[in-house]
Order: sequence, then C-alpha cells, then structure tokens
Amino acid sequence: MIEQNHISYKDNAARVVLKECGYYRYIFNDYKEEYDHLMNSGLYDELTEKKYLIKHIETEIDSNDPKVYKLLYPFQIPFISYPFEWSFIQWKRATLSYLEINKIALKYGMILKDATPYNFFHLAGKAVLFDTSSFIFFKKNDPWIAYKQFCEEFFGPITLMHYNGHEWSNLTMGKIGNIGLGFISRQLPIKSWFNFNIFTHIHWHSNYVNKSAKKNENKNIGFTNEKISAIIDMMHHSVNRWRILPKQKSIWSGYYQNDIEERSYLQDKEATIKEWLFLTKPKTVLDIGANTGNFSFKALEYSEQVIAIEPDYACIDKIEKQIRKNNLENIFAVVLDITKPSPALGLMNKETGNITKRLKSKMVFGLALTHHLYISNKLSFYQIAEMFSELSSEYVIIEYIEEGDSKVLLLTQNLKLNTDLYNEESFLNAFENFFYIKNRKKMKDSERILYLLKRKNDEPNYK
Repeated sequence: MIEQNHISYKDNAARVVLKECGYYRYIFNDYKEEYDHLMNSGLYDELTEKKYLIKHIETEIDSNDPKVYKLLYPFQIPFISYPFEWSFIQWKRATLSYLEINKIALKYGMILKDATPYNFFHLAGKAVLFDTSSFIFFKKNDPWIAYKQFCEEFFGPITLMHYNGHEWSNLTMGKIGNIGLGFISRQLPIKSWFNFNIFTHIHWHSNYVNKSAKKNENKNIGFTNEKISAIIDMMHHSVNRWRILPKQKSIWSGYYQNDIEERSYLQDKEATIKEWLFLTKPKTVLDIGANTGNFSFKALEYSEQVIAIEPDYACIDKIEKQIRKNNLENIFAVVLDITKPSPALGLMNKETGNITKRLKSKMVFGLALTHHLYISNKLSFYQIAEMFSELSSEYVIIEYIEEGDSKVLLLTQNLKLNTDLYNEESFLNAFENFFYIKNRKKMKDSERILYLLKRKNDEPNYK
C-alpha cells in the first residue's frame, strides 16, 4: 500500500511521495494508456525540450501495490514558490506556459485535465509544469474540462492584477482553488467589458455559469482542436501584451541608481560582502529585501543557490528579467514582506509549505533593512535577531544603519517613536543572544556598518 499524503491526494492517476532521496511519483494502472501515449507519442520529448514540463526517469518499483504501473523520479525542484508569492511577470509566464502546453498537447491528441497555477514552478525564466499525470486524451467534440478552472484560477487573477494592481495576487492565498467567476467579474472595471477575451471568458462566462446552476444544467459543450487552439491563441495574445496598469510608481525599483548618494559607500559594501562570501563559502544564500537583486546576483559567484525576497513586485519583475536574460537556474525570486511570512495552507496545513522553512539558508543577507524593520514595522532588535536566527542555519551579513543616517532621519521625522533604544549597543546586545560577532566594518563615507555573524547552535537567552 502506498502511503497517503497531503500533496497529490486529489489525483486518481498518480501519487507524489516524499522518500529519503527526494520526491517520487507513482503512476497507477488506471493511467497506463495516457502515460504511455505521453511518453511514446513525442509529446513528452517536445515539452521537456522546450522546458514546459519537468523531466523524470523511470526507476524500479518499490511497492507490491497491484495498482502501481510505474515509479518516476522527477527532476528535484530546488525551490518552490506559490502563486501568492509571484510577481506579475511570474504570473504572466505561468499563464502563457499553461496555454502553450495545451496547444502542443493537442497536436498529439491530449490536453491538460486541470488548470491550477499550483502545478508550476519557476526555473531560469520559465514556468515549468511538474504534474506529469495531468494529461488526458482529447478527441473531436470532447469538452474542454479544464476551461472553467483556467478562467477562475489563471485568467481571472491575472486580469484582476492587470486592471487593479498586484495586490490581487494575494487573493490566491485566502482561497486555494476556485475563486469564482462572479466575484472576479464584479471586481473588474467597466472598460474590461469592452475587451473581447475578458467579456467572453469572465463576464459572459460568469453569467452563463450562474444561469446553468439555477437550472441545474451541466452542459459539456464539445470542442474541436481548431476551436480550442483559436481560443488559446486569442487568450495568449491578450495576456502576452498585458502589464499592470500604472497607478502608483514603485519607490524601490530605482533605489541603487537614484537613492545612494555616495558611490564609495556602495563600492566598499560590495567589496566587503564579496570578501566575506569568499571566506564563508555558503552553499545557499537568502537575500531579504533584495530590491532589484544587486547583491543577490553577486552572491551567485560564491554559492550554489540564491533566493531573493522583496515585497515590491516591480523589483522582483526586474530580477526575473535578468534571470531569463542570462538563463540562470540557481536564483529564485519571491514577492514577500518578511514581516508577513506565508503560512502553511491547505489540507491539515500541509498542501503548501511554510515560507520560513522553504527560505532557510546557510547565509542570510539583511542589507539596508534593519532600520525599516525597527522603525517602519516597529520590531525590536531582539525580534529582528530572532527572525534572522530562524532563517539562517549558519551565517548572517547584516547592515546596521546608525541613528544619524539620512534614511533613518527620514523615517522618523513624522513619527512619535521612542528611538532611545535605537543604537548600536542595543543592536549588538540583541543579536548576541543568537549569534557570534565575527567581523565588523564601517562603510566609507556613510553612517552604516556591516556585521558578519555566525549562528549559535545553543539555545538563546530569551528575555
């Protein structure tokens, strides 16, 4: 008997199981014909060659369960993020990939049976499908069974972001799965009714679904390959042109170009961080508040994997453009405010993983960040230090911004905030509960100090 899990429990064709060497996928006998066609028709080869589908190898079956047909060892995803952690470019990429996969599958007489962005991960500027058992046969006049789900979970959310802003991506955290076409339709502006694709696939579709439900109808309208391909082409054309309509300009995407007054400070900072990375040689790096990834990309020279997190989606979009341009497979970007970490969600809170566990790295950067956490987010230095100890398994490079720094003065000028405890001594006292101070260096021509910290493995002195 194959053990139960909280990831692929809805799939009757296969089951994903975590073993000692990583994740495996059992293919059941009920899915034998579809799997063999996927592998032998050329569809798997085309999709994996174009990096739309995860690769796998077939391995020896380790179960006596009679329903098991194959055991697959897929490419092990180095880092998984979820739709509510994606930037607009990442959402667009996943939506376009889903459409392209279906169009290619139709050439081989298959189509995807479901349409959820949770089946995709991002690698080297591509959105890759990891649900190998999602393909089913399609023939003329069959229904497009995933059409409604696509409109609800892909097309609807990205339409909301296009018109109303990136914040609508967070909607997918509150409700995994069906958001509801009626709800989506009501949130869109009047001008969206004049877009043919949005009118057809959201507004009219919502009205049709509501009327069918009232009449207890369950009509499956048949499609031809040509009709589905035409719909896919039209949707692809719309989404590919979309961007988030400007309502408020990002204040952070030009930070290093516009807001750093002294070039000598930045040069000294870069040189110091490179030196400490060379000394520590961390396998993995987490860059908190990465901005547009200036230091994230530099960390790639000294580590095997970098995760860049930043709450400003426009900054993450810039990182993603660089990832795709340079075909980088070992850097991952996440839209995230570290003071509001993504929780575990779904069945028994086990369908999606807690972001703190997913982010944990050998080295953690906290550059030009602590003053924002302390002043804007009202965290104490102790809470900040505790946060970094949860995210780091070994080292931290953190920047202390002295109280006379222009950015600190800017943050505090309109706040009634007691900054008596905002000083280097309080900062060090807090961090020494969790870390050893390995190095300290004041940056040239600035009121900023870099610290290299090493995590203590013993229990902290809780206050």
